[in-house]
Amino acid sequence: MEMNIRYDGKTVLVTGGTGGIGLACAQVFSGLGAKVAICGTNQAKLDKALQTLRAEGGQVWGEVCDVSSPKALNDLADHVEAALGPIDVWVSNAGVMPPYSLIDIDEKSWDQVMDVNVKGVCMGAQSAFRTMKDRGGVILVASSFASLIPSIGSGAYAASKAAVSSMVKTLAAELAPYGIRVNGYIPGVIETDMTAAGRAANGESMRSVIALQQFGQPIDVAWSLAFLASDYASYITGTTLEISGGKMGVQNPAKAWQDKLTRG
Repeated sequence: MEMNIRYDGKTVLVTGGTGGIGLACAQVFSGLGAKVAICGTNQAKLDKALQTLRAEGGQVWGEVCDVSSPKALNDLADHVEAALGPIDVWVSNAGVMPPYSLIDIDEKSWDQVMDVNVKGVCMGAQSAFRTMKDRGGVILVASSFASLIPSIGSGAYAASKAAVSSMVKTLAAELAPYGIRVNGYIPGVIETDMTAAGRAANGESMRSVIALQQFGQPIDVAWSLAFLASDYASYITGTTLEISGGKMGVQNPAKAWQDKLTRG
């Protein structure tokens, strides 16, 4: 059977949809026929993203939204429904990554990462549930490879994403009776602004631990989410998908590439 993923007549909301992975998700879902809503915290970036999506022929809508605010999230859901119709897929992609070690992070920065990355996901799921409970739907949540293997310098971020991966399992069970599936996604090293500094400073070593020996593109994540949100994934819930090119699957992935050269 040929796979044909379409979202005609459906509404997809992507938080943090003004750039990087979020914008790529908006573009893919829009290209598959969905009506797409995005939000972000920067009006100029939001306007640019909406312009890009409309130029590609999408039916899109967006507004500035602070996902750490439950009221803002509820208002966002109401505004999306008024503009595009009932929400079928809610993608919680928004997140922040303050560059602090755990022993150095100040209380304000700690609260920010937890408010956006953890509270924002939980309150977003509540808003999504309110809109989906009578019809069903799909919630997709951004975790991180840091939830599996944390790094020095971003311990609070890692802790927040570990919490996200845990919430995915609980939310999936709580919302299953309502026909709502919940899954997470773990991007590896994707070429976005968030990873730019690390790639510039440590690109070779970062690439060396990836089985495919290359960084991912935002579109790689977006297509994976298009599958997870589709009916082809109707029996997948409560899991978190790694989209990492095989990052740290073994201790020495580069050796396979060296062996290939010697085998000819």
